[in-house]
Amino acid sequence: MNDLLLLLGVAFALDLLIGDPHSPLHPVALFGNYAAKVEAFARRRFGSTVRAGFLGWCLATLPPALFAAGSILLVRRGFGPHAAAVAAGVWLYMTIALRSLVQHAEAIRKPLAANDLTGARRALSMIVSRDTATLDESEIVRGGVESIAENLIDAVTSALFWAVAGYLAGGAAGAAGAAVLLRAVNTLDASWGYKNERYLAFGRAAARIDDAAHFIPARLTVPAIALAALLLRGSFGRTFLTALRHRHDHPSPNSCYGMAGFAGALRIRLGGPTVYDGVLEPYPYWGDGRAELTPGDLCRAELLAVAATLFFTLILLAITEVLWIQS
Repeated sequence: MNDLLLLLGVAFALDLLIGDPHSPLHPVALFGNYAAKVEAFARRRFGSTVRAGFLGWCLATLPPALFAAGSILLVRRGFGPHAAAVAAGVWLYMTIALRSLVQHAEAIRKPLAANDLTGARRALSMIVSRDTATLDESEIVRGGVESIAENLIDAVTSALFWAVAGYLAGGAAGAAGAAVLLRAVNTLDASWGYKNERYLAFGRAAARIDDAAHFIPARLTVPAIALAALLLRGSFGRTFLTALRHRHDHPSPNSCYGMAGFAGALRIRLGGPTVYDGVLEPYPYWGDGRAELTPGDLCRAELLAVAATLFFTLILLAITEVLWIQS
């Protein structure tokens, strides 16, 4: 348990101090280049079928995960279990992006505070795929809050969940391997998981595996958001029930748990018709709170994300303690 706490502490400390540096040498950027080469090889060798996409997925995701786990085994052999936990924490840090979520939200809030809607739309366009050119202040804030809520699962709680699960299965090496595998799964879904002519078949495995990887973390994130809502004078019950009520109101089987949960926690309304590439998607509304949003809601969403991450970590540690006691 002490090594698990050390591992998590190192990851959070590095994320707080360094964040997600934008560099072509960042492991995620390197993986993106590697995945592009794997895709070209898989298509050339196996075609563009579902089978080819699954084989490409295996070639892209498994080697980095095995490399991460193997590096921790080498550290453990040479320097002991505590050093292995620290090294695994470094790997986990590379797979989470809590500070990045907050920084992206701040990049939207600052121009809004200066009444610079053009700058705020530009900042929002960096993190969402919807059309932003004509959005008003409320819609810009909505996009920012929804991005934080959705990516809290994709970029934070899922990585924490799988790192802890990997630790329970294989110690520090298991934690590093599982966290890196999750990040690879995320990245491939973002690269291959499109329902267009190029990726409808080839990217199907990447999309479905990503859905499966986030299935449990998305649902465990709801009580964490509900607990965090109490710190913002929100309601645990309202938050939980809002997430439960709207859990199927999105094409993704996991995304609405976070977004509807944020709507309930912040007592606002999210969702609704959204334009992507000039096409209106008639999404339903999530939550029954205030519809007109302000930059202050974006600030509260940032605080909610940080608090929910802390509660999620405590939930994982509590589950881990129970499992160890029973074993």
